Amino acid sequence: MVALATLLAGLGEQWLDPQSLSLFFVVPIVVAAMRNGLGPALGASVLSVAAINFLFVEPRFTLAVARPQDLGALLLFVVVGVLVSFVAARARMAEAARLEAARERFKADLLAGVSHDLRTPLATIVFTLQSLQKFAFDHGVEARAELLNLAESEARRLSDLVETLLSASRMEAGQTPVRLEPASVSEIVEAALADTRTDAEISVPSNLPLVSADAALATRALANVLSNAAKYATGAPIAISARLNNHNVTIDVSDRGPGLGEAPERLFEKFVRGVDADGRAPGLGLGLALARTFMESQGGALTAANRDGGGAVFSLTFSSWAKAERHGD
Repeated sequence: MVALATLLAGLGEQWLDPQSLSLFFVVPIVVAAMRNGLGPALGASVLSVAAINFLFVEPRFTLAVARPQDLGALLLFVVVGVLVSFVAARARMAEAARLEAARERFKADLLAGVSHDLRTPLATIVFTLQSLQKFAFDHGVEARAELLNLAESEARRLSDLVETLLSASRMEAGQTPVRLEPASVSEIVEAALADTRTDAEISVPSNLPLVSADAALATRALANVLSNAAKYATGAPIAISARLNNHNVTIDVSDRGPGLGEAPERLFEKFVRGVDADGRAPGLGLGLALARTFMESQGGALTAANRDGGGAVFSLTFSSWAKAERHGD
């Protein structure tokens, strides 16, 4: 960086005096301080002073200084360089401290969310199994079946949580393979409903074209959206519809929950969660973020908006397979 500043100063020498040329050398000092800390910044200051003295101050190509004003200018540059190094280095430390604080808050939020969402299903499973073990003869057939269904439901919930965390980790590392193939929208909808065991009103025309998708990722994206809608649906059934949108196909998931507020996009950020009626933030806040990542990895999109009359609508848009083939050609 000092060498580059020297080159620029040499090019500008015919228009600027030696004192003005020293401004070119302030940039390497600041950049070194911000990127590498105080030591490299002081090193850049020393190199800059040597370069200015040797190349631009008379007598040239020596470290001697002929005029007192030039010596004063060099000393002033040394002072300025040291001060800039200290200020920029302290600013770098302050930025690093803020990043560390943000990282710690991230870890705390993740730990709080994971611990809560792991503890609840585990406690239910343990309680159910203990009840079956200790009071097996006191429970009727229906009661035992109900307890087993509860344990199975919570175990599935626990499995989904672990899968979500693993998916987030794989997506961050870029380790999720994407295989685009022609896929049926109705089959994606049916698979997502089966995975989430969600009741919904379905309106999927039979004449929709095949879409370009990784069927597994598309199913998981829709399943995440359905699970999110199920948390906030207020008695009214969730509606799933599909429509042709130019050369794309869009699946809309609509509910009659509390809506998305004034900033729907914020819900796609990691660890941003809605709030249940009891004030508890459900889940980890990763479902919608992962759903959007799954959609974008297939060349699709996921958007959200408040629904007329109350509630929310999430739209998953896929390219049609014919459109994808044309682009491939």
